[in-house]
Amino acid sequence: MPPAVRNFPHQVFSGPFSHVQQPQVQHHGSQHPPSASSNLPPPSFNAHHTLSQGNSNSNINTFSQTSNGNGLAAGFGGTSGLGGGTGLASQAAVTGFHYGAALQLQAKEQIRRGSGTGSSKNPLKGRIRDVWRGNLAQEMQLLRSLVDKYPYISMDTEFPGIVARPMGAFTTKADYHYQTLRCNVDLLKVIQLGITLFNEEGEAPPPQVSESTGLNIPIYANNLLPCPCTWQFNFQFSIEDDMYNQDSIDFLATAGLDLDMHEKQGIDPADFGALLISSGLVLLDDVRWISFHSGYDFGYLVKLMLCTRLPEDETEYRKLLSTFFPAIYDIKFMIKHAQRYGTVNDSQLSPTASQILQSLGQKSGLQDLADELGVKRVGVAHQAGSDSLLTGRTFWEVKKLIFNGTIDDDKYLGQVWGLNGVGTTLQSSIASFQQGSYSGMDEAPNLSGPNLNGATIYQQANGNQGPPSTPGSSQPGLANTPSQQSQQNQSNGMGSMTPGGGGGVFGRFSAFGRGDSVR
Repeated sequence: MPPAVRNFPHQVFSGPFSHVQQPQVQHHGSQHPPSASSNLPPPSFNAHHTLSQGNSNSNINTFSQTSNGNGLAAGFGGTSGLGGGTGLASQAAVTGFHYGAALQLQAKEQIRRGSGTGSSKNPLKGRIRDVWRGNLAQEMQLLRSLVDKYPYISMDTEFPGIVARPMGAFTTKADYHYQTLRCNVDLLKVIQLGITLFNEEGEAPPPQVSESTGLNIPIYANNLLPCPCTWQFNFQFSIEDDMYNQDSIDFLATAGLDLDMHEKQGIDPADFGALLISSGLVLLDDVRWISFHSGYDFGYLVKLMLCTRLPEDETEYRKLLSTFFPAIYDIKFMIKHAQRYGTVNDSQLSPTASQILQSLGQKSGLQDLADELGVKRVGVAHQAGSDSLLTGRTFWEVKKLIFNGTIDDDKYLGQVWGLNGVGTTLQSSIASFQQGSYSGMDEAPNLSGPNLNGATIYQQANGNQGPPSTPGSSQPGLANTPSQQSQQNQSNGMGSMTPGGGGGVFGRFSAFGRGDSVR
C-alpha cells in the first residue's frame, strides 16, 4: 500500500524534488516565525532559479536548459555552473549527461542521414562516431587508449575542392604538382577527417571493451553504445567566411554534409592539431597510416599540426611529412605500381592478382577497387568516416589477394600518390608517354574529369590524346602556367586545368558566400 499523503510535505505535487538543495525552503511553518515571503506559493523544482520558470499547473520538465557561462544545463550546476554540488549537481553527473546527450544526438543524426546503413549482420554497423567540438576531448582520449593495440590507421579527408594553381616556371612535374597542392591547402580548410583503427591482423577494435578483451577503458565499461572503430572529425567551416569550390561543396552537401552544424559545432582546427600531436597517432615509427590517393589528405593534416602555411620547397615538406607520418601506405600507388610492372614485391603477379587487376582496368577510384575485391561499404559514400573505413578494409584485401599477404616496406612504404613524381622534366615525361611508359607520371592516359582527392586535374578536349602535361609556352622543358588567351585557344588540345575554368591563376571559386572569378 502506498504511504499516506499526509506523510509528505504539503507542496510535493507542485514540486516533487523541491527539498533538494533548497536550504531556505520552510517545510513546517509552525516551527519558524513568518517571513516576508510567507504569502508566496510554495517553491517547486520547476521554479528553481537556474531552470526555466513554471507554475504548479505546468508540465514539469526537470531537464529544461538555460544558458550559463559553461554553455551547459545550468540546472545541474546551480548558478555557478559545474562542480557546485553533489549528486545530480556534481561535475561528474553534468559531464555524463552532457556526453550522453551528444551521443544520442549523433545517433539521431546518423539515422537521419542514413549513416551506418547496411546489412543487419554487418558487425561494423553503427560504429562510425561523429566528433564535434563538444566531444572532441573524450574521443581523443579514447583513441589514445586504443592506438597501442591498433596501430594501423586508415584515413580520408573531405575538403572544399581545388580553387587555384601556381604561377611561374617549373622544372619538373613533381614541383608543379606540389606547388598546386601547397597553394590550395594554404587557401582552403579541411572539412572532415575520418580515421579507422586496425591491428596487425586487420581487425578493428571490438564493440564492447573490457579487461577480457585486453582493453580496460572506464568510459565504455558499462556503456550501452558500442565502442567506435571509426571516428569522423567535423571541422569548423563557414559558407559565409571560408573559400571553396562551389561544385565541390554541392557534391559534399549531396553526400550529407551539414554545413549549418559545421559552422556552429565544428572543431577548431588549432585545438585538433594540438591534440593530434600528443595523441600517439603521429611521430611514431610503429604507427602505420593507410590511405588512397592521399597527396592532399596529408597536406591538410600537416597544416593542422603546423598551424601555418606549408613550406615553399617540396623537400622541406617531405621532411615534415616523414617526421609526422614515418610510415605511410598509399593503396593507389601500390595498385598502379603492380599494374605498370606486372609485379608485386619484385615477384610476378599470381593468377588471382592478375585477374583482379585486369578486371579493374583503367578504373582508378577507391569504390571501383573495393567492388572488385568484394568489400562492402558501411555508411555514406564521400563522407570521411565511411571512406576511411572502406580504405582500411580494402587495404587488407589488397594485401591478401594481390600482395599474397606480404608488403615489401622498402618498396612501398612512404610513397604517396600525388607526390610520387621522380623529378623528370616535362619533355622527358612527354617522351615517356609517347613510348608507352608512364614512369614519373602522375596518372595513366585516362584522365577525364576532376577528382577531389587527387593532384592537379587535367582535362582533355576535342579527343586529343596528347600527354597529360602542363601546356608549355615558349620555353621547352619548362612547365609554365598558361595565360588566359592560351587557355581559350584549344589548338593545344587542353581544357581548363582548374575545375570551373576561367583562365588566369585561379579558376572559378566561391569565397565569402559569393561565386567570384579571381584573376
